[in-house]
Amino acid sequence: MTKQKDKQITRKDFLKGVGVSVAGVAMAGTMGSILTACSDKENSQTTGTAGSNSVSRPEWPFKYVKLDPEKVKERAFNAYKTKGG
Repeated sequence: MTKQKDKQITRKDFLKGVGVSVAGVAMAGTMGSILTACSDKENSQTTGTAGSNSVSRPEWPFKYVKLDPEKVKERAFNAYKTKGG
C-alpha cells in the first residue's frame, strides 16, 4: 500500500476532476434562470420599483414583419462600422 502523500495524481484524473468542476459551475449558473422561468406569470410581469407596478412587455410570439433586404444590409453595414466589427 502507498501512503496518501506519495500518490501522484494522473493527468486523466486531473482532467476528469476539472470537467466535473466546470459542469457543476455551469449547472449552478443556470439555476437562477430555471427558477425564474418556474415563477408564476403575475410576478414576472411586475417589478419591485417604487414608481410603477408593472412593465409593458411585447406579446409573445412576436408578429412577423417582412423586412426590406436593402435596409437590412445598410443597417448591418453601419452597425459593423460604428461598433468596431
